[in-house]
Amino acid sequence: MRRPPFLPRARTLAAVLPALLTPGLTVPAAAAPSAEPATVRHCAVLVSPTRALGQACSDRSAAEAVQRIAAGPDSPADQTLLLEEYADANFGGGVLYSFYGDAGGCDATGYHLVNYINVALNVSSMQGYNNCNRATLTSPLDKTETVGLPAGYLGPDFNDAVRELQVFHG
Repeated sequence: MRRPPFLPRARTLAAVLPALLTPGLTVPAAAAPSAEPATVRHCAVLVSPTRALGQACSDRSAAEAVQRIAAGPDSPADQTLLLEEYADANFGGGVLYSFYGDAGGCDATGYHLVNYINVALNVSSMQGYNNCNRATLTSPLDKTETVGLPAGYLGPDFNDAVRELQVFHG
C-alpha cells in the first residue's frame, strides 16, 4: 500500500510545534468570565397604554438603551419606568428589557407589553415600578397567570417563556 503524498503526522507536528512555542506569538485565550453573559442585549421600549412608541437596544447597558430612546425625535417628556425583565431568577443576569410608559405609572388598567422572541425566551424574573405591582403573563403556549411584582421566579410555565404581559396596579 502506497503512502499519500503528504507529511506523516510526526513530521507535521515537528514542523508546527516551534511556531506554536515562539515567544510573542499570541494565541486567543478563552474569554474571561464576566458579570453578565455576553449574549445579554439590553433593550428599552417606550409604550402608551395601547401600543409601543419606540425601542432602542444596547450591547453595553440598560442605561444606554434608555438614553437612546430619550434622544429620539418623537420621544414624549414623560417616560416613567414600569417594569424591568431579568435574564435569571432573583433579578440576576442583567436587565434584558425595560418598559417605560408615556402616561405615568400603572393604574388598574395598566399597560399591555409585548416581548420580542429573544427576550420572551430568556425572562426569568421581573421587577415593577411606579405603582406597577401585578402582571398578567401570557406564555408562547397561551397559558396565562397573574403574579405579584416583584417576581423573583416566574414558575415552571413562565420561566424563559413570557410572550406578553399586562402590567397594572391591583
